[in-house]
Amino acid sequence: MEDRHFEQLLEELRELSSQTVRDIAVLDTDELVDFVERREEIVVAMKPYLALMSDAAKEIIKQMLVDERVILDRMYQLKNEAGEWLQNLGNVRVQQNAYQQSYSIDSLFIDHRK
Repeated sequence: MEDRHFEQLLEELRELSSQTVRDIAVLDTDELVDFVERREEIVVAMKPYLALMSDAAKEIIKQMLVDERVILDRMYQLKNEAGEWLQNLGNVRVQQNAYQQSYSIDSLFIDHRK
């Protein structure tokens, strides 16, 4: 019975992983977060069965980890894009602040024309 539950969890993890790798080009950040959270739930549920894990199951997990490198690369790409976006936002704010300086009403502006 316990062995069957472990096999179901392993199959669910394998399907989740392969579907995510297959769809990686169109997944957004929220979908990747959902993947990571679901994967974590499955891994936690598998922990009591680690002692019962066969060599075949270990090989399947090793192969999944190799295949999931694509997911990790995509996550790094999204992280870098977000960092660039935040940096550009900061640059825009600096430029806007230069033009939106509040001047004192009591001040004078003198224009010297030639």
